[in-house]
Amino acid sequence: MLDIFLLMFFAIIGLVVLSYIIYV
Repeated sequence: MLDIFLLMFFAIIGLVVLSYIIYV
């Protein structure tokens, strides 16, 4: 259960970082 939560957490962070890089 914790692994899935961690995976989703990192996935969201990666998406935010990716969108930030694309924006800038």
